[in-house]
Amino acid sequence: MYTYYSMDFMRNGYKFWTTGCGVKLVVRLVHTGLCLGILSGLLWKDTELRRALIELQYPVYGTIFLFTLFVSLVLYYIASMTDPGYVDISQFRQSAGNDHCLDIESEMSEEETHFSRLDSTRGDNQPLDKRNRYKYRYCDYCEIMPPLRSKHCEDCKQCVRRYDHHCPWLETCIGERNHKYFWWFLLVMSILIIWTVVIVWESFITKRTWAEWFHTNIVLFLIIAVLVISGPVVVGLLAFHTYLMLNGQTTWEASSRERITYLKYLDNEYNPFDEGCLLNSYYFMCFYKVRRWETLYAQRAKFKDTD
Repeated sequence: MYTYYSMDFMRNGYKFWTTGCGVKLVVRLVHTGLCLGILSGLLWKDTELRRALIELQYPVYGTIFLFTLFVSLVLYYIASMTDPGYVDISQFRQSAGNDHCLDIESEMSEEETHFSRLDSTRGDNQPLDKRNRYKYRYCDYCEIMPPLRSKHCEDCKQCVRRYDHHCPWLETCIGERNHKYFWWFLLVMSILIIWTVVIVWESFITKRTWAEWFHTNIVLFLIIAVLVISGPVVVGLLAFHTYLMLNGQTTWEASSRERITYLKYLDNEYNPFDEGCLLNSYYFMCFYKVRRWETLYAQRAKFKDTD
């Protein structure tokens, strides 16, 4: 009996790690531990944050810092645990004989539903140029033709709507449903990192020799070393994803345009999904339902003239 339960426990443990759940748990615990570890270091040493929270000299200042840290952690877990837009394979396979796209009208806006029905009557569900150069991507892994702007993620082993990239720090894909949470996470983390660098920099204690200085400030030195490494990455990602948001692009589309079937035949640098900064920002920030990108593509695509 003991052997049976031991083998069952080992099988469940193996399944837990091979399905990626164990890796996700470790990555997210590391992020949380790193944030709380830096906070502990700032409260342990003689810093402005310690004087604000422990000695209660600036309670409002300390409360705002803690609130910002809390918001960053909440956004991290929302971004990492929200469905990025995984394509439902079973429904696509069921509808394969009728239409290549899943019937998602219940998740679309009224305007998109209207245009979608018009497209169906016109036969524009598969936008092609006059030489039929464009064809939908077929996913050999899922054995379906996923929606436009979708891509199969080999890490998640699923097709993701409006695929951006797979983020190893969140251990999940960034797609149509969680991209905005990822952007807000980057924004709050950038503010928090810059704020923490200022606190640490002002807390260094001057000593006569480097050995004394390092011994006295080793905790603060380790904190600022982590921030100097991670800070430029986070701020750079924030700037890049702000650019993508304003231009209606994804990381995948920006970096692999010449290899993407629905972009490589268009006029150079033309983006059919760019609706202007305001509309792009609105759909990025405020629109949770998935969009039928085929409709927009059919209306705006400008193919290269190769006559």
